[in-house]
Amino acid sequence: MSTVKTDVQDINETRKTITVSVAAAEIASIEASLIKEFMRDAKIPGFRPGKAPENMIRMRYAKELKSELSQRVVSKAHQEGVAKSDFEIFGVVDLNEGEIAAGSDATITFTVDVLQAFEVPAYEGLKVTNEPTEASAEEVEKMFEQLLSQRAEFNVAEKAADKGDYVRCSYEGKIGDELVADLVPETPMYGTQKVTWEEAGAEGTPGVQAIVDGVVGMQAGDEKEVTMEFAEDFKPEALAGKTAVYSLKAEEVREKVMPAMDDAFFASMQVKDEAELRERISQNIEGQKKEKNVNAERQQITEQLLGSVEFAIPESGIESETEAVLRDFMQRNMQQGASEADFEAHKEQLHEGASKAAHDRLKSRLILSKIAEKEKVQAENDDFSRMIMMQAQQSGEKPEKIVKEIQKDQSRINNMRSEILLGKTMDLILDKAERETVAATTVEA
Repeated sequence: MSTVKTDVQDINETRKTITVSVAAAEIASIEASLIKEFMRDAKIPGFRPGKAPENMIRMRYAKELKSELSQRVVSKAHQEGVAKSDFEIFGVVDLNEGEIAAGSDATITFTVDVLQAFEVPAYEGLKVTNEPTEASAEEVEKMFEQLLSQRAEFNVAEKAADKGDYVRCSYEGKIGDELVADLVPETPMYGTQKVTWEEAGAEGTPGVQAIVDGVVGMQAGDEKEVTMEFAEDFKPEALAGKTAVYSLKAEEVREKVMPAMDDAFFASMQVKDEAELRERISQNIEGQKKEKNVNAERQQITEQLLGSVEFAIPESGIESETEAVLRDFMQRNMQQGASEADFEAHKEQLHEGASKAAHDRLKSRLILSKIAEKEKVQAENDDFSRMIMMQAQQSGEKPEKIVKEIQKDQSRINNMRSEILLGKTMDLILDKAERETVAATTVEA
């Protein structure tokens, strides 16, 4: 007669409880083996190893015996009830081990999330579109001008500001008699600035466009008022559809002086002349477009896979993936100047968006994992080596150090293996895809 019995109950379509009953006889057997181990290894004054009485071992190591017994009984229950289950476990989300003691039956309950079975969708011959990768003359020229601008000097000038010059200025905005700064205290660029620099006539830059346009033609010491009509859908909402008047004063004008394209300039760019510089710019643009195509194709494949099959996603997976999405989002935006207060103000909206992204991200990973199994995709040593070298380049650490860290962390190895398998599976699907090149919808440099 079995000394371990298992009962499975459904909570919902992706969550179950697995209740494992372990008979007192089985627990007694586990404890007896445990006592022998302690008696063999215990070092008690006055007794040779392995010769101390059992009752002394029980008294001296009561706490350790109880802890180790619980761990072994739970491990036995997991092995019999979870590891041998006939459904695919995504993860254990809760454990109730009850009371475990020699002489009594024990009941251990595992709450687990499970993967719902689904048919692997068709993944061969999926259609993807991409854009031409050739760099146009206009794109090369735009990038060339941007490169020159990055190396331009800005010299103090006793003249009116032309487009492209920088102006040190101050301004204060009002809507009627109310200060804009009081309406949007979290975004001072729209309210009052005592000292700021504006690029005269710049387009699409953050801030008040009326100020940016208004400084064109101003000299140091000039003052004037400019009017800004905010769009109906403007953010922050407190300014949407409003008209503000700004008192503007120019403090200093710095003229933009482009660099001379001489031998020294080209040497600093590691090219011999303008023609070679333009060729390099063209190659960079083409490289960016190719990378954009790769990312776009991967996104198209992902969307097609997501839409081709429906199955329930484990709750715990969505929760942990949502946290990961939010961490990534917050890290990127804080690097760009966002504050914790900004996130707190939009907490619910951000969580809702992250939850949807997490659902789709986890679903796509589960689909790719099934395709990897079907195609027998493997993570080879060379794959690990390439990933380690990439991490070394990004972090600046030596590959040898990363290898030592990884060897101590099995979860990190498992995560790397998963990323390798998913990446190789996506590459396999892309190799089998049907491509069509379409005209670019936007011009990018």
